[in-house]
Amino acid sequence: MIGMALFADGGMMATKPYASGGAYVNRMSNFCNQCRYDPKQRVGPDACPFTTLYWDFLDRNRDALGGNHRLSRQLGALDRLRDLDATRLRAREVLALLDRGEL
Repeated sequence: MIGMALFADGGMMATKPYASGGAYVNRMSNFCNQCRYDPKQRVGPDACPFTTLYWDFLDRNRDALGGNHRLSRQLGALDRLRDLDATRLRAREVLALLDRGEL
């Protein structure tokens, strides 16, 4: 289960890494109720960090994940993103904020 939840095993035991964006977190929990970020946005100051990092994760790991047929839909959606460069940039900003303890 840890391997599936965290992709800790590099995909050896899990059929699909379990990563999600802000829209899924919002739909499946009350975590977003008091949050200032918009789970539907990938870029900009109001973009949900979960959403930004989800798409960045898929992009950075495309080669490793591409052989998994269960991710073909997500990777296809990634290919259609018009703001992928901006998403990559926002992901670096989010990670820097996390490193500084500001997020």
